Amino acid sequence: MKAIRRELSVFSTSAIDLFASALGAFILLMMLLFPYYRHAGPLSAPSDTSDLIENRREAVRSVADSMADTVTVENEISELEAASNRLRREMITLEEALFNLETKLAEEPPPEPVEPDVPQPYVESGVEFSLLGIDTSEKRFVIVVDMSGSMEAYANLMVRSVLEILQPLDDSNEFAILGYSGLGSTRIMSFPRSSSLLPGSASNLRQAVDFTQGLASNFGGSTPTHGALLRALQYPADAVILMSDGAPDGNPAQIIEDVTRLNRRLGKEIHTVALGDYTSDRDLVLFLQELARRNGGDFVGVSR
Repeated sequence: MKAIRRELSVFSTSAIDLFASALGAFILLMMLLFPYYRHAGPLSAPSDTSDLIENRREAVRSVADSMADTVTVENEISELEAASNRLRREMITLEEALFNLETKLAEEPPPEPVEPDVPQPYVESGVEFSLLGIDTSEKRFVIVVDMSGSMEAYANLMVRSVLEILQPLDDSNEFAILGYSGLGSTRIMSFPRSSSLLPGSASNLRQAVDFTQGLASNFGGSTPTHGALLRALQYPADAVILMSDGAPDGNPAQIIEDVTRLNRRLGKEIHTVALGDYTSDRDLVLFLQELARRNGGDFVGVSR
């Protein structure tokens, strides 16, 4: 029997066509994509990628740190809230204690009313008139002279009164003279010019006489006694002698209260002298008398 001859072929023609077509397609794609491959990135792309990865890691670490800070802040806020709650509870406790105390005080009977001891602004009875003769043992004093316009009628009386005070002085005494009036504001003329005292030497007394006579030519304006007394209390003297012919500007009672309150600490004697027709001016007399009485001084009157 004749054997059948078989021909073996690894690839068929159709398979070769398929592979050839695929290879052609691959070559065509490579040719189409080759221009884009050239612009895919520089040679340093791997290094840039490594830097990008490191930057992202650094960003992750920064975010982690921020989250840790946030946790810390939240913990601090929680502690502050706890402290605030403690304070709120303590305030509630104090309010309850205060309420209980007020309730207890409300249950107690009210105290008996006590009438305040308010000093009278003036002496209502008894006006003592005397010649110029102030009783004092002090060696240092300031003479305060009213120079208002109404004093012009008593110029000579004022000069004689001041000189009578100065006449017995000697080196063991210290003194100053202060004249005042109101011309829009308080005007002050003083001897010596500074707020100091001079010894009662013959030379100083002669200058004091000239100054006093000069005051007589400067009368004018109102009577700002309050400011003049406050200025006189600034001197290092132990006594003040006020000479005036009329009631002061402002409220006399308030002036007495202010000057007396200030002088309570200083402890100076304040003597007062009413000049001229003072017997017909009750307000002046009561003011000067009460001012002297409240400050350990004498009140005297000198008429024409």
